[in-house]
Amino acid sequence: MGVFDKKYPKATRASYTPGNEQEAWIAIMHACIAVDEDVADEELEELAQALAYKPMFEGHDVREYYKAVLLAHAGIGSKQLIDNSVEYISAERKYDLFALTIELVLADGILAEKEKELISYISSALDLDEQTAIRVVEKRIQDYKDNTSE
Repeated sequence: MGVFDKKYPKATRASYTPGNEQEAWIAIMHACIAVDEDVADEELEELAQALAYKPMFEGHDVREYYKAVLLAHAGIGSKQLIDNSVEYISAERKYDLFALTIELVLADGILAEKEKELISYISSALDLDEQTAIRVVEKRIQDYKDNTSE
């Protein structure tokens, strides 16, 4: 056992559990921007705006949630972080979260292959209707194109 092991144990598949739906959202959103191992400033800005303007985060200590998520992600990676978080997402917010994850990965203007794979993975993990998920992706991509061509 190393010097840091007692104070800073590695997260394992079973050890990370979001404390609430807000933390689960942060976990899934972070998994998206970190999957390509290049978290761009634009992605962080988009994430910060989502946390600042979504009423569901009012009164919550998102910094503490994010600290837990960062530690967990370092130990278990994006897909396991998603797997450990999806059950905390309420049914009525699943498509909203899914749309936001697309906006996050588009924020830096680069849609990496790993990001595409993860969006498909999230769609499946959230148990979204495939046709509806495709429409959400198409709309977000079109919105992104419209906003960047102005």
